[in-house]
Amino acid sequence: MIAGEALSAWLDDREAQRGTDERIQAAARRWSADPSVVRLHRDVVEAPERTPESLFAAARRFMDETAALEALIGGMIADCRADPFFRPPFHPVASEVQDSLLLYNHPDLFVSLGVTGVDLLGAKKHRRKGPASINFTGFPTLMRFVRSGGATLSFWEAPLITDQFVAADAGTCGLVDRGLIDDGEEFVVDGRHQSFVIEHAFSDIVFFQAVARAGCAMVGVEYDSESHQCIGASSTDEASSRLQMMVSLMRVMGRDDAFPLLEEALASPQFYTRWHVMREMVAMDAEAAVPSLRRMAAGDPHPDVRTAARRTLALIEADDGHAEGETACPA
Repeated sequence: MIAGEALSAWLDDREAQRGTDERIQAAARRWSADPSVVRLHRDVVEAPERTPESLFAAARRFMDETAALEALIGGMIADCRADPFFRPPFHPVASEVQDSLLLYNHPDLFVSLGVTGVDLLGAKKHRRKGPASINFTGFPTLMRFVRSGGATLSFWEAPLITDQFVAADAGTCGLVDRGLIDDGEEFVVDGRHQSFVIEHAFSDIVFFQAVARAGCAMVGVEYDSESHQCIGASSTDEASSRLQMMVSLMRVMGRDDAFPLLEEALASPQFYTRWHVMREMVAMDAEAAVPSLRRMAAGDPHPDVRTAARRTLALIEADDGHAEGETACPA
């Protein structure tokens, strides 16, 4: 937020606010109508089969439209200089060391333009106490470095993340290569079993990133940077994460009447979502959950879920149905 007299004046001036909004909307229209963006969308939606390879081919064609992209983004930079309250019409994506703008977003592919700040990268490494983590995102990813910043990257591999992922069998990750990155260089990292780490850089890194959601793994996996052992896994599916939060909210609200809906959610393709739903059902009403729990213990396709369901069922039966809060968890 911009503080001071300029902000106060802008907030008091409806015409100025309207002008800012009109500039943002005009920039969004120019972006959506540009042939390079239209072509990217057409290449994605008309692809005979949306594989990471076909999606990355479309993304490369888009990234190759250097003149068009420079003109569009240059126009937005001019808008920012003319109006300090103008914001490019892109969703921002930020992390501890980088800031990106989401240039294109489709259920099977997103393309962003980002900057990794060398100062932020150095500060993160300086603040770190103990080992870091090496993140295998679960997503096939295309990286193209507009400005490499003289960065050195290390490349890592781990066992393939499959739909039957079990943390106990995740093994270890290992270093396979390390090297300098040049301006204009690109590579594909299959986040289902490959990862990279920015070891150090001399200046800010500017990059395109294309991430294929089609064909991604159900979970991303983190490994300890020193022991190289698996230390955790997380969902790659936003819809499943939202479903889990809503189910937990129903349990907190005591909505036992939602049981039929929760039973439907047990058909989720994500094994961790099925177990989360079952845990909340048991916490809401263990006795009512027993029939579904028995079916899960006998026939869930994931071994960790079957094991957790069997252990929980044994707790309920041993404690005469009063096992709330004592459910087991998949490994």
